[in-house]
Amino acid sequence: MSTTDTHTKAEAAVASQAAIRGDRRESVSARFKWTTACAIYMLLAFPLHFAFFIMVVIFWAVGVPLTILWVGFPLLYAAVMLARTLAVVQRRVNRAFAGDRTPRSVLSFFDREEAYNGFAYPAPEGVDRFRRLLYPLRDLQSWLDITWVVTSFPITVFNWCVTFTWTVTVPLALSAPISIPILESLPGAWYNGIGGLLRIPHPMVFDIVLFFLGGLVMLVAAPSVLQGLARLQFVYADLLLSRRARNRADIERLTQSRAAARKAESAALRKLERDLHDGPQQRLVRLNMDLARAKRQAGSDPVKTQAILEEAMVQTQDTLAELRQLSRGIAPPVLVDRGLAAAVAEVAARSAVPVTVHADVPEIPDHVASAAYYVVAEALVNVNKHAGAGSADVVVGVRDGYLRVTVVDDGEGGADRSKGHGLAGLEERLKSVDGALAIASPQGGPTVVKAVIPCAS
Repeated sequence: MSTTDTHTKAEAAVASQAAIRGDRRESVSARFKWTTACAIYMLLAFPLHFAFFIMVVIFWAVGVPLTILWVGFPLLYAAVMLARTLAVVQRRVNRAFAGDRTPRSVLSFFDREEAYNGFAYPAPEGVDRFRRLLYPLRDLQSWLDITWVVTSFPITVFNWCVTFTWTVTVPLALSAPISIPILESLPGAWYNGIGGLLRIPHPMVFDIVLFFLGGLVMLVAAPSVLQGLARLQFVYADLLLSRRARNRADIERLTQSRAAARKAESAALRKLERDLHDGPQQRLVRLNMDLARAKRQAGSDPVKTQAILEEAMVQTQDTLAELRQLSRGIAPPVLVDRGLAAAVAEVAARSAVPVTVHADVPEIPDHVASAAYYVVAEALVNVNKHAGAGSADVVVGVRDGYLRVTVVDDGEGGADRSKGHGLAGLEERLKSVDGALAIASPQGGPTVVKAVIPCAS
């Protein structure tokens, strides 16, 4: 081995160790920031939660007995609005700290775009203003908010006590080597710590070592303890404040996906019916007429009959070719037999415009692969018919649990869903598998068609 190779390997080893140390420093820094943020959150949550807890309980306790006189309803309404205010704050904290997926419609306290009565809680459509105003009293989420304000208060108190104890004890314990000798040296000071109570020789040294080691243990355990307490608070808040809204959003998404699937299926059937009527059906009608004519002339004019039969054979071959093309559009055999990458390569090979394919696709569900195939096929049809492009690129890959398909051409641009080109139907097909379609096609090009499909959809 040469000296140069030795130096090169040594430099690579040093660079690798430096990268590892850098990653560790970054990890420690992120852990420290996250722990600090959790501690600040729990210290500030207690006074805010305490104030809302007192007001909600008072308004609720006074309002319930007075409902028989109708005087209690404004108090109950005030309790509901206070609980909703704190719930909105907590949802925002959950989103910032814990990556909560609460729908936007329940995050904004005043969300006029959603027309949710100004409180971001959906009221039934078609009701008058008075009923819309009173709807919070009937909404289940309002009572879940109140339940959370009341039942999570003990958790907030416990978390605050532990956090306050930790944040105060750790610096005091770590400063014991300095603070204890200072206290001992003050005039008239009297110090009798744990070492003195246990009658241990050199009690001050024992206390310094004990407190300092205890502070180190608490410092090391602080991330696990404080982050665990914060997660407990986040999980409980998510359970009562966001789970119902998220489930409702999932139901709406599934409803829309089902409707999109039906619409896409209906459009595909109409297209297939139209293609069959305009193509093979017309050829078969002509073939039947040609064979009937050949039958009539078989005895009188054999030469003409031979010509008719030869033309009928050509019609048969053309009909078979069209049927194969239609069946390929319904369920391409290569997609089933060899996978999405091979199917994309085949559809690119049939393109009159040169296409470069970059496909690295692991095993994915069949309906995801089928949707991606139709994205590529429809996009390349548009490239050949409308784009006026000289070349195109297709990139297919999976990242973060999503199949991502990108088709780029250097054509004239101007593609739009509203102009047809099959893009509207393609968007409906993607919605049926919870996918999304994005099109960027400025005048003059290039045109970029992107599809994202969840592999677990």
